[in-house]
Amino acid sequence: MRGFIAAAAVAVAAACATAAPESDEAALRALDAAYADAWKREGTAAQSEAVLALFHDDAVIMPGLGTDPSYGIDAIRAFWFPEGAPPTVTTVFTHTPDGVVVDGDLGVISGRYVLRFTYGDFVGAQEGNYVSVARRGDDGTWRFARMTWNDRAIKDDGA
Repeated sequence: MRGFIAAAAVAVAAACATAAPESDEAALRALDAAYADAWKREGTAAQSEAVLALFHDDAVIMPGLGTDPSYGIDAIRAFWFPEGAPPTVTTVFTHTPDGVVVDGDLGVISGRYVLRFTYGDFVGAQEGNYVSVARRGDDGTWRFARMTWNDRAIKDDGA
């Protein structure tokens, strides 16, 4: 009987060990979806608050097209939400993750995206690949630590 109880305890412990990566993967997929959704908020203040809340204070973004990286949340804010700039109106932003890898308190999400937006008088449409590295904070919440993407313009057919 003791052997059965010990075997059951080992089986339960093993099940818990394999369940954690699945919940981490789900949390990272939710973070990825929340990022795309945050850009669909109406108004610069709402977008800024929602987007930046998903990043660690020491995060780094590395935009496509050879643009210099932005180090830290203040530089990221200045890059995406510069003072006096017109609002970004995001009409479509889909993230389609093709992989999520978790190793301890680090996670990597990669995939493809499609984005359609207006910025002042500019109407943009682009698609590309992205890779995001997330880190679990002391509070257990996953936030972005690094993000990079490439992009290419696509014909804006209004869809």
